[in-house]
Amino acid sequence: MSMFEPTQYPYSLKFSMAAILLLIILMMLLLANTIAANTMFAWSIFGVFLAFFLFMVTMLITKRLIPALKGKVALQLDDEGISDYIRDISIEWIDIKEINLVRGRSASTMQIDLKFESDYGSQILIPLRWVKGKDDEIFETTLAYFEQIPGNVAD
Repeated sequence: MSMFEPTQYPYSLKFSMAAILLLIILMMLLLANTIAANTMFAWSIFGVFLAFFLFMVTMLITKRLIPALKGKVALQLDDEGISDYIRDISIEWIDIKEINLVRGRSASTMQIDLKFESDYGSQILIPLRWVKGKDDEIFETTLAYFEQIPGNVAD
């Protein structure tokens, strides 16, 4: 029997679209400069960046945009712990020493300090830019779950 219902946060469609749009804009700027320069060197540089661009856009579409369009879960909080489906990492509440929110310019990152060194290190960072919802609310909900576990009371 569970103590409380799992909380699920889907992938962020807005951030996925913005990342793809930004890449397209940067490629258009590079293309405009390449056409203006019209040298073999400029075209070869453009070719390298085009290959990188195609790889990045393909990854963003398959790993972020399609899951967002399908409403897939990016982050889940439940009795057991935190499941980060973006990077396929599960962390049990009993293994967590501390949870903090690190603010960034466009989005925040949830920093999870573990009680030991795991396969992912002793600190796991969950970028909230790919998670739909307000960063502060996601963090507060995560802390509420963490504090419900016996022995885990924030100082």
